[in-house]
Amino acid sequence: MKINSIEIPIEIISRNQIDKMHWAKKAKLRDTYQLLVRNQMALNKIERVEDGQKCGLVLIGYRKRSLDFDNFVGGCKQLIDALTREGFIWDDNMKYLGIPTFIQEKGEPSVTITRSILPS
Repeated sequence: MKINSIEIPIEIISRNQIDKMHWAKKAKLRDTYQLLVRNQMALNKIERVEDGQKCGLVLIGYRKRSLDFDNFVGGCKQLIDALTREGFIWDDNMKYLGIPTFIQEKGEPSVTITRSILPS
């Protein structure tokens, strides 16, 4: 099993805040995340997954104040979409991703994302 990690200097926004955003702002947020993911993949020499590759995913969000679990997971949607678009994961469908793990820790705002490529 191959494991890759990236760290992105963002704070996960709560699902409640994202729900109030205009669709264009949500798209801009996803595009920003996508650029950060692309940059980290290039800096860490992480290759895109192959077509249909199954992966495990762990997201650790560091925040000064923690969110309730539903708001944290919902706030990760734009980030997971960016991970898919950049090929860090193949798809967010459970067939390819399984059940991702979401963890919150206190600390300076950032997100650590760990991908484990599972055998086919």
